[in-house]
Amino acid sequence: MSKWKRRRLLFMADVHERRGTDPSEVLAGLHELAAEDPYDLEVLLAAAELLSDRAGRRTGTAREADLAASISLLHRCVPLVPPGDYDRWRVFNSLGQRLFLVAQGTDSPEPVAESVLAFREAVAATPHGDRMRQVNQFFLAVQLGEHFERSGDRDAPVEAVQVAREGYATVPPGDELSPMFRTVLITSLRHLAGATAQVEPLQEAVGLAREALSEAGSTSDRAGAQFDLVRALRALYDATTDARLLVEAVDLSEQCLAATPRRDPEFDTRRARLASAVRLLAQDRRDPDLMRRAIDLMRATIETPSAADEHADTLIDLIQSLASLHTMTDDPLALRDAELTARTALASAPDPGPWRTQAQLALAEALLYRSSVDARGADVVALHEALGLFQHVAAATPPDHGERGDRLWLLGVTLHDLARHGDGDTAAWRRQARHVFAEAASAAGPPNVRIKSFQQLGAVEAALGDPHASLAAYEAAVALLPQLTPDWLSYRGNIIELRQIEGLPDGAAAAALELGRPERALELLELSRGILHGRTLEARDLRLLRHRSPELHTEFLRLRTALNSGARDGSNGNDKNDENWADLMGRIRSLDGMAGFLRAPSAQALRRHAEQGPVVVVNVSGRRCDALILRADAEQPVLTVPLTGLTQADVVAQLLRLTGAVFAAPNDPSLLARRDAQRNLDEILRWLWERVTSPVLDALGLTAPSSDTRPPPRIWWCPVGLMAYFPLHAAGRHDSGEQSGKATVMDRAVSSYTTTVRALADRSGPPAAGTAPHTLVVAVPDAENAPSLPGAAAEAAALAELLPNSLVLSGAQATYENVVRALPAHPVAHLSCHGLTSWENPAAGMLLLHDHLTRPLTVEQLSAMELPYADLAYLSACSTSNTHPYSADEALHITGAFQLAGYRRVIGTLWPVDDTTSVEITRATYADLTHGGSTPPRTELSALALHRAVRALRDRYPASPSLWAGYVHVGH
Repeated sequence: MSKWKRRRLLFMADVHERRGTDPSEVLAGLHELAAEDPYDLEVLLAAAELLSDRAGRRTGTAREADLAASISLLHRCVPLVPPGDYDRWRVFNSLGQRLFLVAQGTDSPEPVAESVLAFREAVAATPHGDRMRQVNQFFLAVQLGEHFERSGDRDAPVEAVQVAREGYATVPPGDELSPMFRTVLITSLRHLAGATAQVEPLQEAVGLAREALSEAGSTSDRAGAQFDLVRALRALYDATTDARLLVEAVDLSEQCLAATPRRDPEFDTRRARLASAVRLLAQDRRDPDLMRRAIDLMRATIETPSAADEHADTLIDLIQSLASLHTMTDDPLALRDAELTARTALASAPDPGPWRTQAQLALAEALLYRSSVDARGADVVALHEALGLFQHVAAATPPDHGERGDRLWLLGVTLHDLARHGDGDTAAWRRQARHVFAEAASAAGPPNVRIKSFQQLGAVEAALGDPHASLAAYEAAVALLPQLTPDWLSYRGNIIELRQIEGLPDGAAAAALELGRPERALELLELSRGILHGRTLEARDLRLLRHRSPELHTEFLRLRTALNSGARDGSNGNDKNDENWADLMGRIRSLDGMAGFLRAPSAQALRRHAEQGPVVVVNVSGRRCDALILRADAEQPVLTVPLTGLTQADVVAQLLRLTGAVFAAPNDPSLLARRDAQRNLDEILRWLWERVTSPVLDALGLTAPSSDTRPPPRIWWCPVGLMAYFPLHAAGRHDSGEQSGKATVMDRAVSSYTTTVRALADRSGPPAAGTAPHTLVVAVPDAENAPSLPGAAAEAAALAELLPNSLVLSGAQATYENVVRALPAHPVAHLSCHGLTSWENPAAGMLLLHDHLTRPLTVEQLSAMELPYADLAYLSACSTSNTHPYSADEALHITGAFQLAGYRRVIGTLWPVDDTTSVEITRATYADLTHGGSTPPRTELSALALHRAVRALRDRYPASPSLWAGYVHVGH
């Protein structure tokens, strides 16, 4: 072909590319030229560009074919541009762009990985100072981010941040690339935080976004900067669960959307992001009205034709929002709409493609959820449909996909549900579930997914009759728990993570007991409960490690961070990380004095905590119920008492009965209803006696009332899960008759409670410098927006007489600042005020001080305090030991918060207490502790003093358990 025809074809190729017209004839000519001269770089590049341009106007297989042909031509160009060739960057830039287009149509990480390699070559081939180097750096940073999202490669965000930083630093001020680099740097920092489980990159990202907002001039630029800041705030919220960040994100989203014209192409994207932020805020606050607003925003986005690019993600958000609205309101229409929306999404999803996989996943989750909440029982038809969808999803999810483990877990849950509801061959369903859960537990993914997969695997193995495999799976789940709650995660974030292990402690213990291993059962309970309490002990171990070996301390922090990220480490994935962790633990524990580093004490080591009295762990699971009695006996430290008359279903039923009774007893306007509530409480105490405490006391030889002439025996109760709501110390038949009146726990022993055995570790120290053995008395008789508490003033007056050296902060003096300042200087603290618990957000539970509306003293704030010299806290307030069932094993309530702060002994309440009798118990307890006011309080006798005061009130009002059975002593 002549040079003139070659020039004409290249000219026409440029024309067609600019106009976006059909280049078929020109392509044919270019292919002919390429066949004649396979080394004609310009012809090959022109044909590749035309094919790529045409692919953008096509769909389906035609689009894929054009892209594949374009990439093939570009691969032919690579040998024609050796290092040093000026055109080398052009070839690799074009190749990277085409590979990215291919990646948009698949979930596979391979095209993105190839694109990254291409852009690396493009950057390397472009001289420093050349603007195209900065352009290539920008694309490389973008593709590295996409590569991380697809593959989980933790090195990708590190490189992306480096590349973005260099580009951002070298772009001249005012250049249009500058804001683009800042945006990609913010994104890269978010990815880096995800890869390293560190919060600092997110904080830097928020700082950069705020900087961009402060520099924005026009309304349009300001809206764009607001949008970037919203995304950074959202990421920081996801990491820390700090609700203030979410509130700011919603506010900025509102401003951003208001400043964006409806015709702006970014309008729908920004509206979708606002909807997503509002949805998260609604979930955080459990606010159905906010959730409805989020739903309305999502529907508006979906109904807008111009928002086609937003439809996929917004539809998924809408489905999840409707399901959340159902959990808040029990509105069946919301659940129906969630399923219908999921079906609509699936019907409109192209096949194949990542969007179809997402739609299948959303519909399957909706069906699984509907089956689980159906009051009539599991919908087997829905489960079968969900099963088929989850199987398609699993097949479409690559082995190294970051969400593969979670998707397999959902498939396993569906199979397990089919087995539990007796559909067909139950054993066959369970065998399939076993295989799926095992694969999910070994898949690349975050610790919470692996933990719940191992937990489910343990339950399935038990159902299949393999107790050894069951115990091994539960042990693997428990071993991963240290990776679940990283140090940088907020207190509330830790609470949310720990909610996911509901049922793990009791299931693990039951698995060990099935094999006749009570000591191992106790050890597993210690590992899987009271994790936040355990972190206090862990901090001590880490300080010692830093002193003994700074190098191993640094290595420990690095590896734990890597494990918390859930990312893969090389080709061996989680297995390699686990091997490294085991090796590191071995080296640390070989150090002198470090044998117990981060290791749950053995039963032999734990028995020293039972020297003053047995510790009774009451474990209830779906398979069996037992009491594990820890004693100081070296030969048999743990004694198992099977509670054969107790079932998990009974516990749930009695808990519902208890909850209604403790509310009705003091509050119901009907005298008859109040009397019935007291009878219900009495019957619950009898049930506890017969099913739980009497068998335990018999096993301990405590078969008769204690003598008043010698100190009564001590016993510590350590209830697991839902058992934490029951007054085990008050169990019995409290009739007026002499014989039956002694068949109670309180007539045979003095009871205390503990979250775990380890929580009984003596953390007391010498008195703080400048402190005196004085008591702090806080009394709030009239808190704003709360009922009056005249008993608070009466308690303050009584304690002022019994404790003449006490500091009394009453009324307007009982402020947050005054109380927090006084607590470290007073080993004993008595707080008489209202207590407010929060089931949805246990961290927000609080004591109502004088200024509680502006500065609340919350569970989270109390838990963060360090009071190593604290001794006794007496919480004369309602329901200080009450929390959400998910958080019962963590003691995430006001009483537990004082323990975390450092108090060795805490007196609290299980339910609302009577104001008048509260004064009586307070006065009697302190009179006993101080010998009628003649000595400072002997805090080591606090359990006995409370016991005597409560028993005296019981003797006066045996038919009114609500008045006296709710007081508990926790700790030593």
